Amino acid sequence: MITAIVSLFSRMLAAATPIALGAVGGIFGEKSGISNIGLEGTMVFGAFGAVVGCYYSGSPWIGLLCGAATGILISLLHAYFCITLRIDQSVIGIAINILASSVTVYLSSILFGNKGFSPNVAKLPDISIPLLSKIPVAGLIFQNMSVLTLAACIFPFFMSFLLYKTKFGLHVLASGEAPKAAYVMGIAVKRVQYLAVIIGGFGCGLAGAYLSISYLSQFVRDMVAGRGFIAIAAILFGSYHPIGVMLASLFFGLADALQMSLQGNVTIPNELIQCIPYLCTIAAVSLNQLSGRKSVKTKIKEGSVN
Repeated sequence: MITAIVSLFSRMLAAATPIALGAVGGIFGEKSGISNIGLEGTMVFGAFGAVVGCYYSGSPWIGLLCGAATGILISLLHAYFCITLRIDQSVIGIAINILASSVTVYLSSILFGNKGFSPNVAKLPDISIPLLSKIPVAGLIFQNMSVLTLAACIFPFFMSFLLYKTKFGLHVLASGEAPKAAYVMGIAVKRVQYLAVIIGGFGCGLAGAYLSISYLSQFVRDMVAGRGFIAIAAILFGSYHPIGVMLASLFFGLADALQMSLQGNVTIPNELIQCIPYLCTIAAVSLNQLSGRKSVKTKIKEGSVN
């Protein structure tokens, strides 16, 4: 029983890693006033870029850099259309999601001669966290962990510090909440927004690289499988705060780990079990919206009383 619980939590951390990396990075764009629903597509491009870099260099670390660079490149494209050309942000996000699947499949057929998947490549090394991995039973959770899973645990705290404790972070918040006032105060709003969106692309690039050269060792068509949309839900459910988003990612990761553990072990059809993460996503977003409406109604009532 204890071993099963430890295994469940190990799977939870693995499943939460790409969600947390993509969602925490995506917060910066949201806070700067640039919404990005193209996280899914950016992750797909990042996953493909990581495999290409790893395949031609033979090094997973080069692949990781290529995945991050691909995410940044796609985010720059998103920023250009949204900030410079002022095209609707949702339209650009949807376009990126649509293009991701088709473009990566086309490039895969050219580079690897196969539209469905790439050849196997070298994986990023797994690590064990000192001290924590020595804890009896529970220490198994911290053994043979992906280096990007460790990064996903540190990422939210660093991003929280960057957003709320630095001059750049305050400029991001000001650019999103009152861009005209920020401009009057001498803040280069567009430049700040570009940098904020780039941070989101960097996180999505890492998330995609995790899926293709750490969780798996190849690129598979549509391998992101909705995790980008779950990352958007994690941003909402985590109240746009890096630590809250990390906790929300762990919740969705637990739902994903639960469905993997239940498959083949219960009489419920596997197709229904596979819906658990997405049902939890819908429930979380619905609860978030309902609680938001209640808080607004409460503020209105308090205002009317005062």
